[in-house]
Formats: sequence, C-alpha cells, structure tokens
Amino acid sequence: MKKQCIIAVFVTALVFGTGDIGNSAYKIGNSGEIVKLIQRKLVKQGIKIEIDGKYGKDTENAVRIFQKRKKLKVDGIIGEETYFALVGKHIPNKKNKRKNKNVFHNTENIYGIDDHIVRWKEAGVLKGKVKNITEEAKRYIGVPYRFGGITPEGFDCSGFIQYVFNRQGIDLPRSADEQFERGNKININSLRPGDLVFFNTYDEGVSHSGIYIGSGDFISATTSQGIAIATMKNGYWHDRYIGASRVL
Repeated sequence: MKKQCIIAVFVTALVFGTGDIGNSAYKIGNSGEIVKLIQRKLVKQGIKIEIDGKYGKDTENAVRIFQKRKKLKVDGIIGEETYFALVGKHIPNKKNKRKNKNVFHNTENIYGIDDHIVRWKEAGVLKGKVKNITEEAKRYIGVPYRFGGITPEGFDCSGFIQYVFNRQGIDLPRSADEQFERGNKININSLRPGDLVFFNTYDEGVSHSGIYIGSGDFISATTSQGIAIATMKNGYWHDRYIGASRVL
C-alpha cells in the first residue's frame, strides 16, 4: 500500500528541521481529539495508556518513553518533531482549530468517490493563473519525494503545492490539512484544473494533497514515484478521496 506524505524517520526529520512549534505543542493540561489521537498512536507503539483525551501525567510519561525510544528530546511534550515521529504528519496549529464556515461535507462518501454521481470533465483550454499553475506543476514531474521537502531538490505533498502556488504569488499553508481549510470547498462534479484535491492515506482526516489537472487526474508528490500524475477515476486515490478546495 502506498502511503503518502509520511515516512517519519528521525534522522530525516533532523535534516529538514521540523523543530517544535510553540503554538502547537501538546502537554499536561491539554485535552481533546488530538490528545486522543496521540494516545492511540502511543498504544500502537506498545505503550500502555488510557485513551481518554486528557493529557495528564500518564500521557506525559508515555510520551517520554516514546521519545527515548526514538532518540528524541525527552521532555514529555508533543511538539512538531515528536508529533511527526508518532503520527506521521505535521502537528495541527492550535490557532487554526476554530470552526471554518466553509467546512466541506463529502456527500459522495465519507472517503472515496461514488461512480454513480461523478461526471469527469476534460480540462479544455486553460488560461491565466490556472494555466500557469498546471504548467508549473508539470515541470517537476520526476522530482523525488523528500520528507519535509519544499524545493525542486525534493518535495513532500504539501511542500510541492505550497511551492507551485507560491511561484504564482499565492500563499498557502505548509500542511495538507491546513491547505484543505483554504479557499472554497467544491463538489467533485465542479472540479476544474488548478483546484486542490485531498485524500486520506493513513489516519483520520486529510493526509495527502494534490493539484487537479482535469479528466480525473491530479499531480502530487508521492513517496513511491516523487512528483507524478495519478488518476482519481479508480484504484487507490479513487477510494481515498475526501474533498476539494478552490483557491484560484
């Protein structure tokens, strides 16, 4: 099974500088769904802990055990570095946890595409920023995947999107789940080239992002092929589609 935007290798994390982000650290006193996710991941690591959504002393001790195993800084705090090693994606920013009025409800399915309602459309003639974005994205086909990568030397999925759009003067967040919150959420039958498409690959919610290029195809950074074009019409991505956002 392909798994995108992950490969949480500690040595790689150090090389690409995923240092702790103060506004996003989780520690004693915190509670909620992210804490539950952290606790579930710790249990999967074989560390016994109650999954109650409360970051107490037991959770802190469990985090210390995990950090020691992974040769991370042992402080019992879940910052960016520890979160990525444990969960496999960038830590959510607490500042962005407010409700978004444009939250998308995937009516096609919770995950996946309903072939009975989808109508794939050809890309047609592209103009302006849409043309520039899609052409810019295709320039990097074959560039290798690199965890934390944000340059043509190597990209991860959200780093690739951020880079391509930035080249056209459009500022997007760094992580796939934060990119999902940008722009207007659109139905799958309204997709057009330049839209952002999002997928679930290894955990709850958004964990992979790509740039739609028409006819059911999109381009993204994958761990297996680097920057490559893939289809949403069937197969792996068809079954893991979550939704789409328009920022152009």
